[in-house]
Amino acid sequence: MASSVYRLLLGLALSGAGIHQAAAADSLADSSPFLPPAGQGQTAATPDATLELRGIMGTGDDTRFSIYDATKRMSAWKRLNEPGSEFVVRSYDPSRDAVTIDYQGRTLTLTLKTAKVASAPLQPLPAPALNAPGPGSPQPIGGPVVLNPTPADEQRRLEAIAAEVNRRRMIRQQALQASRAAAGQSRPQSPGAPNPQGR
Repeated sequence: MASSVYRLLLGLALSGAGIHQAAAADSLADSSPFLPPAGQGQTAATPDATLELRGIMGTGDDTRFSIYDATKRMSAWKRLNEPGSEFVVRSYDPSRDAVTIDYQGRTLTLTLKTAKVASAPLQPLPAPALNAPGPGSPQPIGGPVVLNPTPADEQRRLEAIAAEVNRRRMIRQQALQASRAAAGQSRPQSPGAPNPQGR
């Protein structure tokens, strides 16, 4: 009897927790921090405006707005009601990221310009050359690589390798003899050494 009551209470508690979590998930989906609040659509910017709101910077009580003039291709950071230019920022709505500007006798509403992100088109890579070595790359000794070589091909390859080893050995010996000859001619005679010319 006690175990059936315990099971009943446990079942009710778990079902209540599930209903509570479902309600919390529904309210979470309704209030996303990345979307504007419900009921507020995007503010329509003034059509054909030559000015754009490019940035908003707030530091403490001071808020500045980057206003870009597309005809002059210049921008300026302005405060609210700051005089001294062709336009004056009259009001700011932080919930919509919009400002109202007086410009050339007209009142314009500008919304923060959103960045346009586009990926670059893919460039096809050139196909690598399979058997053509590039400039400066070492050439295979004995000719091109042969798959499944015959005994005659293998003999030619080994002879080419032996010839290349002998050629490099001769070059090394010639360089060593030349450096010894140059070192022997450039050595100064010591003062106590006999002079071979007899002087």
